[in-house]
Amino acid sequence: MSEYILQTKGLSKIFGGLVALDKIDMEIEKGRISAIIGPNGAGKTTLFNLIAGVYSATSGEILFQGMRVNSMPAHRRASIGVARTFQHALLFGNMTVLENVMTGQHPRSQYGFLEAAFRLPKSYREERKISLEAIKYLNLVGLGMDKDKEALSLPLGRQKLLAIARALATEPKLLLLDEPGAGLTTLEKRALSDLIRRIIDMGITVLLVEHDMPLVMGLAEKIIVLDSGQKIAEGDANQIQKDERVIAVYLGEEVEG
Repeated sequence: MSEYILQTKGLSKIFGGLVALDKIDMEIEKGRISAIIGPNGAGKTTLFNLIAGVYSATSGEILFQGMRVNSMPAHRRASIGVARTFQHALLFGNMTVLENVMTGQHPRSQYGFLEAAFRLPKSYREERKISLEAIKYLNLVGLGMDKDKEALSLPLGRQKLLAIARALATEPKLLLLDEPGAGLTTLEKRALSDLIRRIIDMGITVLLVEHDMPLVMGLAEKIIVLDSGQKIAEGDANQIQKDERVIAVYLGEEVEG
């Protein structure tokens, strides 16, 4: 069994005549926190969308747990263990906090359409199970007391935690976090760091895209740097902070860890 949960080989994406990603080779180790950084337009979100199945690759390969998933649609990738959040929480505004997390469990539901439509006993039992699982994830992210509130009534920081809880409810093996620290206060970022470490302790691998360098340098064991669709560096926080090319195109100066 490979030590890598995710690999990309020569992964490229072209939109019209624009090369958004150019032959990206990447290996993400199981059970670790890895990060993708780079200036705006570097291709970070495009890479996430390719991994999650939102976009199809122009060329190259994506391997998840050694299995080629290029032709697998997004919902199928979610069912085998790839979950993601977005820079904006994208919550279901007409649902409660609890209901939002419950939607993450429904792809794994065992009851069929007719059982759900006619509210047969099996559907009641499973709905109860899904609800209890959702509460477990809400408690994990610190939102258990907010379960009956409307999702969009939460402040931004708590909306982002809700999005993470919903992603966790899909029972992922790989969690893709797209700028989880954006818009958060310093205190909220500390809580986010603690949460990500707890997620790793659950056996879930985390890959994040993030602009907040202190957050990245304090969390990530491996950092991949993109610029203009190309990978220009890879290493731990110390190596990345001292890489002259990274400093020139992105960091500007060394960042304290």
